[in-house]
Amino acid sequence: MTMDEKTDTKKQILDIAEDLLLDRGYNGFSYKDISDSLNIKNASIHYHFPAKTDLGVAIIRRATKRFERWAGDIDGKDLPDPKKLDEFFLLFKRFVEQKQQICLGGALETDFKTLPAEMQKETRLFISGTLTWLENFLARGKKKGAFDFTGNAKDQALLMIAALQGVIQIVRVTEPSNFDAVVKQIKRDVCA
Repeated sequence: MTMDEKTDTKKQILDIAEDLLLDRGYNGFSYKDISDSLNIKNASIHYHFPAKTDLGVAIIRRATKRFERWAGDIDGKDLPDPKKLDEFFLLFKRFVEQKQQICLGGALETDFKTLPAEMQKETRLFISGTLTWLENFLARGKKKGAFDFTGNAKDQALLMIAALQGVIQIVRVTEPSNFDAVVKQIKRDVCA
């Protein structure tokens, strides 16, 4: 097996595992689900990720890097803050549009008490990084007059994330249009 094939297999394993995690939660899938999907042996998965914890940590770290890249890109764009906020909402909306999955934060928070310690640590870092970015973004926007909300930016960031994660869960059993309704309400409460 060449290095490219090993890298490709590792990425495929991560992609399928993340998809399963967003669909079923961390405790809702096994290496067998991944190996069946890829038509490979479990040993091939163990080669790249000796334990499921290693796989879980890799998923979270990859998502953290993905969000950090996104945040750096959006911060560097010459867009009005309300448009940047719309881009943030799209990060969550894609879960509704694609497969009615939940976001990684929501999936990990639901399973948090049963996650291995290493995954709990990475989950805290992932959630903290997202909340910190949103808090700082909202604070800057409020200072510039783009946003006008009651209370401080930290509380507003928590409320927004809770609303977005919650509506992703709700639309699994109701209507996808409920996501847009929640976003509209957030924007009414936040945008100047």
